[in-house]
Amino acid sequence: MFMKADLHIHSTASDGGFDPEQVIMIAKSRGIDTIAISDHNSIDGLDEAFEAGEKYGVSVIPAVELSTRFNDESIHILGYFKNDKFNSAAFKDILKQVKKHSLSKLRKASGVYGKHPHSNKYLSCSEGIYLLKAFDAAVVLAHPVRISEKNLLSILSMPFDGIEAKYCRNSPQYTDFFIDIAMKRFSFYTGGSDFHRCKPRDLKHCLIGNPYLDPDEIKNFLESSGALVKCR
Repeated sequence: MFMKADLHIHSTASDGGFDPEQVIMIAKSRGIDTIAISDHNSIDGLDEAFEAGEKYGVSVIPAVELSTRFNDESIHILGYFKNDKFNSAAFKDILKQVKKHSLSKLRKASGVYGKHPHSNKYLSCSEGIYLLKAFDAAVVLAHPVRISEKNLLSILSMPFDGIEAKYCRNSPQYTDFFIDIAMKRFSFYTGGSDFHRCKPRDLKHCLIGNPYLDPDEIKNFLESSGALVKCR
């Protein structure tokens, strides 16, 4: 049975301070049995995380945090993969183009992307949602508490599967507010620390397990999202 899950963690595969095995070890030491490595525009740490999860008895969900834009505001989108499509050469190539802000080739390759509002250098929020769903990911709006009020309602109307209702920098009131929205509009909600480094005074991120999903929340997430669990 899954007891405690942190579904938003970064490693050295993007801008985190610990490699995937170290992340697994920290999670284990803090009583977290299920994690998602969700690096920025990268899946490079997942294979190491799977191996370490097997070694230390921590379940790992393959994920990514995609950088997008909406009305010139940075919007992050979490994708939790339902199968191994994330390992395809096509998806890895797309992530390289996103990191390089070189999207013209990507848009020309598929007329669908061009149907979504976009800027020249960045994926639009709607493009990011489409892209992740095309590679069989359940798509979640990351840390809605950090989105401006002028854009939040419009973004919440987009076809996300869920939202990150439990987030390390939420007040209790915001957590209740976003859980209520998730239960009314979406299939599920997630929660995560957005862990990068072991810095208690980090004003944006928290330590692994703060917050976490409890067994019932994990069960609902897995059943509703169809997310793949490795090292179980």
